[in-house]
Amino acid sequence: MEVIQIIISVFSMFALSRVLLNIKNRTLGKLESIFWTLFWVAAIFVTIFPIVIVELANLLGVDRGVDLIIYGTIVMLAYTQFRLYAQVTYLERNITKIIRTISIKKQNEKSKS
Repeated sequence: MEVIQIIISVFSMFALSRVLLNIKNRTLGKLESIFWTLFWVAAIFVTIFPIVIVELANLLGVDRGVDLIIYGTIVMLAYTQFRLYAQVTYLERNITKIIRTISIKKQNEKSKS
């Protein structure tokens, strides 16, 4: 086993332990828990058995396994960015609604007194 495989495996195991801790503390939803658990288990598996990713890359018409990982990572980051953007937009709208409601209530209280 190469040094880089050891480093990636150890990091992936650490990340998996964090996911399991978040599952235990119920800070992740069911789908998120499944996704991140599978992601880190797959990362460990592919790191230990790199030929699997090479074969998968060849099957999908990609020259190298590393290229497949890079393509997959770019897609995953783009999706994550989209989800974060959607979440921030949703939170901004809710905060605006809450502030408006509070302002209206305060204005009504001032006008009554």
